[in-house]
Amino acid sequence: MDMLKILENIVKNVASKPYTSKYPFTPYQHFPGTRADVTFDGTKCILCGLCERSCPADCIAVHKEETTIEYLNTQCIRCGYCVRVCPTNAISQNEVYTKPSREKLTVYTLVTNENAPIIKKRKAEAAKKAGEAKKD
Repeated sequence: MDMLKILENIVKNVASKPYTSKYPFTPYQHFPGTRADVTFDGTKCILCGLCERSCPADCIAVHKEETTIEYLNTQCIRCGYCVRVCPTNAISQNEVYTKPSREKLTVYTLVTNENAPIIKKRKAEAAKKAGEAKKD
């Protein structure tokens, strides 16, 4: 009885398609919804810092004075918290991984959004100084 079940299982497995991929010969296909590298869009970012505060791996640093975002790609755990918490959808996560490397990969993004509070403040101060310079 048990031998019949074993023989049935063997025949079924020989006739069916394999569950695994033939990796070295065919490229690996990621599953739909795979969370991989994070990208920042400097034209949408308002430098609020929510992504930095929500990152459990501490791999995002928002530099408001330099209007840049520093992202340590090799330290990121790809959890997606920063993507979910971003109010302007300036952060996205694609399905492409960075190739392995011995060097740490740090990505700097310059924020150019005119609606960022720090940029608005600087423009207002520059306009105020320009107005005072014209009066003198």
